[in-house]
Amino acid sequence: MHKPVLFNIKPNQPLEVDICAIPGWEGFDKLIQFLKNEYSIDIIKMIDGPDARRWILKARGINFELRHDDVYGNYLYAPSSESEKIVTEIGQDIEQRLKNMWRLSTYL
Repeated sequence: MHKPVLFNIKPNQPLEVDICAIPGWEGFDKLIQFLKNEYSIDIIKMIDGPDARRWILKARGINFELRHDDVYGNYLYAPSSESEKIVTEIGQDIEQRLKNMWRLSTYL
């Protein structure tokens, strides 16, 4: 089984959290709705291209990004060390929710 969420932690590089279980443009929109509902995000800037999206978001006064690339899928991006905490928290939250959904689906 593949992990639903991958934390890409590299020395001296921004933190990226790949949300493997929620791919595609539609998945991006679902993630935005989740972030609005659960983290009361503000959308600071929306950059949409033909094969990629980059939205700058704010939660708890901290900016971070949700990005989509047709090749790589959807991922959270921490542009600063200050934003790593909220990006990690959101990634862990999504990971736990997806694991719980998978466990539940095995019984249905």
